[in-house]
Amino acid sequence: MAGWSSRDLTREPFERYWGAYYWWVMAAALAIALVTQYPWKHRGDLYTDALFLGWTLALYAASRRWPFWSRLVHALGVLPILAFYTAQTDTAIPPEYHAELFVLFAFFPIYTATAMVGAPGFAAAALLAAVIGFPLIEEPPLVPVAFFFWSLAGLLGLGYYRMAARLREFHRALLDQALADPLTGLRNRRALEEDFPRLQALAKREGKRLVFTLWDVNDLKAINDLYGHAAGDRVLKKFARILREALRQSDALYRIGGDEFAGLHVGLEDPEAMLARVRQQFPWASSGWVDATDLDFQTAYRWVDERMYRDKAKKPEELAKFTREEPVG
Repeated sequence: MAGWSSRDLTREPFERYWGAYYWWVMAAALAIALVTQYPWKHRGDLYTDALFLGWTLALYAASRRWPFWSRLVHALGVLPILAFYTAQTDTAIPPEYHAELFVLFAFFPIYTATAMVGAPGFAAAALLAAVIGFPLIEEPPLVPVAFFFWSLAGLLGLGYYRMAARLREFHRALLDQALADPLTGLRNRRALEEDFPRLQALAKREGKRLVFTLWDVNDLKAINDLYGHAAGDRVLKKFARILREALRQSDALYRIGGDEFAGLHVGLEDPEAMLARVRQQFPWASSGWVDATDLDFQTAYRWVDERMYRDKAKKPEELAKFTREEPVG
C-alpha cells in the first residue's frame, strides 16, 4: 500500500478530535463575548464580535475542504481582529488597557500556529504579532512583557507540536499492526474492508474499474498435517511473495484468512492474464475475480468467493510441492 498522504492525516482520530475541539472553543469564545458584552452595547465590542463571527463562520465553512489550513489561517486572523479592537474607543475595556489586552490575547494565535506547524508557525505568528502590535504598544515596559509572554506561547506550542508528532507516529504504528498480517506482511481482512470503499471511489473518480480478486491455497490443511504448521507457514509466505512479484506495485494485497488471499486492483485491464501469471508460478491455488466498481463490499465478496470456489472445484487434489528448504516449486 502507498504511504500516508496529507488527506489521510486529517482522518486520524487525533486530528479529527483537535479540529472539533478548536471550533467548539471558538464557538464558546463567541458565546462568552456576547453574553458579557452585549448588555453594555458598546459599539466597539459589537463591531469586533461581528467581525470575529464572520471570520469564524467563513473559515469553518472552508474547514470541510481544508480542515488543517483553515484552522491555521483562522488563528492567524485573530491578530488583525485584535488590532481592529484596539482601534475602537467605545468598548467595555477602557482604551488605555487595549495594549495590554493585545499582548494577552496574542498568546492564542502564537501558541496555535506553533502547535500546528512547529517553529515556522511560531516565526510567522510572532512576526505578525510584532508588526501589528508593537505600534500599538506605546508604553516601553510592555515590549519585554510581550517578548516573554509570546516566547512562552511558542515554547508551549512547540512542546505540543512535538508531542503530537510522537502520538501520530505511535498511532500509525498501532494502526499498521492492527491492519497487518504478521506472517506474510500483507494487510488483513479489516484493512480490506476499510480500503474497499476508498479504492472504489478512487477508481470512479479516475474513470477506471476496481477489480476484486480472491485466491485460496489448496489443501493447506493436508500440508500442515503431513509436514507440520511451520511448513504450511512457509507455503503461505512463498505464495505471498509470488503475489507481490506477479502483481503491479499499485495493487493492494491482503491475507484475509488461514489460506485465503485477496487483492484490490484499480484500472486492471486484463485480470485473467494476471491470474495466469500467478498460476504459472503457483499452480496449487484457486482464484477468481469480479468487477467491483459498482458493487458494495458484501456483494462483491460473495460473487468473487463463488467464482473462486468454481475454479477450486475444477482442480485435481494435489498438494503443493514441498521440500524442507523450499516449500513450493
